[in-house]
Amino acid sequence: MTDYDLPVWFWDPETTDEDRSDWMTQERCRRQAMRQQTAYRRRMEQSAERRARREAANPATVAVEEYR
Repeated sequence: MTDYDLPVWFWDPETTDEDRSDWMTQERCRRQAMRQQTAYRRRMEQSAERRARREAANPATVAVEEYR
């Protein structure tokens, strides 16, 4: 069991150990960058905030809570 969100190709027979290792290294680096105050983290936070604002501003979007 792992807390990584593995890509669908991760356990394919044609995927090499080197491919898996490269992906795991990149994922660990991404997670570390998100824990620190890096430019990557700021860009990801800004992107998430922008997505949320666009969804809120879209008149075709409705909150699911209103229909429960």
